[in-house]
Amino acid sequence: MKLGIDLGTLAEAAGGKILKGAASAPFDAFVTDTRTLKAGDFFWALKGASHDAHDFLPSTVPLGVTGWLARESALAGLCGLPACVVAVEDTLKALQALAAWHRRRFNIPLTAITGSNGKSTTKEMLKSIFAAAGETCCNPGNLNNQFGLPLSLLELTAGHKFGVFELGASRRGDIREIGEVARPTCGIITNIGPSHLEYFGDMETIFETKTEIAGCLAPGGVLVYNYDDRYLSRLNGRKLDKLTFGRDPEADVRILEGKHLKLEYDGALIDIALPHAGGHNYYNAAAAAAAAIAAGLDFGAIRKGLENYTPPPMRMQELRIGGATVILDAYNANPQSMAAALKEMCDKPRPLYLMLGDMKELGTHSAHYHTDLGAALAHMGAEKIFLAGPEMRAAADAYKRAGGKHLTYAEDSEAWLPEARALISAGTGSFLIKASRSMKFERIIEGL
Repeated sequence: MKLGIDLGTLAEAAGGKILKGAASAPFDAFVTDTRTLKAGDFFWALKGASHDAHDFLPSTVPLGVTGWLARESALAGLCGLPACVVAVEDTLKALQALAAWHRRRFNIPLTAITGSNGKSTTKEMLKSIFAAAGETCCNPGNLNNQFGLPLSLLELTAGHKFGVFELGASRRGDIREIGEVARPTCGIITNIGPSHLEYFGDMETIFETKTEIAGCLAPGGVLVYNYDDRYLSRLNGRKLDKLTFGRDPEADVRILEGKHLKLEYDGALIDIALPHAGGHNYYNAAAAAAAAIAAGLDFGAIRKGLENYTPPPMRMQELRIGGATVILDAYNANPQSMAAALKEMCDKPRPLYLMLGDMKELGTHSAHYHTDLGAALAHMGAEKIFLAGPEMRAAADAYKRAGGKHLTYAEDSEAWLPEARALISAGTGSFLIKASRSMKFERIIEGL
């Protein structure tokens, strides 16, 4: 972060006021974690789900901090203030206001990506495309929420030619809140699926939340969305600038499968040797290509970027362990992504082994989706299936009712971990390891 402003500009942009210090004092960056604070840092106090950083303000002074940005009500009665203090009503809203102000300093193509599945992969694909044409800023890891997105936007500098940012959501209004901060020139909606249903409640709310991005676009902005998605197809009649992608002949960027991925746009064809190919990645690649087209890039840049793409870890990550093919997809799991992963395994070398854990955050819909999964697993032709987690009990019961006979179930994967690791170490066949993040299924292959 290199903002290159002064304290007065900070206070104005953040909607606050200076309580101590000169308006002309230089201001370049700040720290939000007291554990990393050092002498000379400026501390921005944020209130999270578990801790309120305002409780630690007094302990930062002996460290030699140069200043604070803090909630005004929390400053009352504090003594021994640092050299600079900016007071605001709400430090998170102030962070978002500063990020929105900073984003407006740069007239560059900036893409924001939302959807139920494929956001991170699409982000990395588009980043790879843009990187061939110029320096690109994006949010690292999962810094895609109300805190992470503004912090990521504040990394923009004059050297960046493009921006690519993932937007996450778990409640209605989340996309609008951070989308208005980003003000993208292009917004991507990858798909609509049963993700975070525990918080959203129903599919209609998910659709309404993800499509909030359409109202956050900068003037002249373009909305890119999945034409084949039965929910997103409802956008076809809306009056907005859009580019669609999908297999449907009416999609603007059309997916044509052959030996390699083929994309058709405006009568022209592009043939792409996509690494880690697969049906789900074809959609992600088409979404990235459409956004690149919206940003003015040609097919040569799109092909080069997609062919140089490296997938994020633990997202359908293909590993070779001895003679075994292991697909590690332990970053997240929901019914839509689980179905896509199982479909990809149909073409892998046999014998087939499945090691699956709970699909979390489905709320009252959990038993229904896990039951459907168990019934489907009975027809996969797998040599052995390992299931773990309390939610997966419904899948195990459904599997047995459907006549399946090659299943080991336990509430904790530790119960079957030695057998599973021995099968992988034997080096024969293909293995899918997939579960929600909290299950930490990557430990299955640790040390192998």
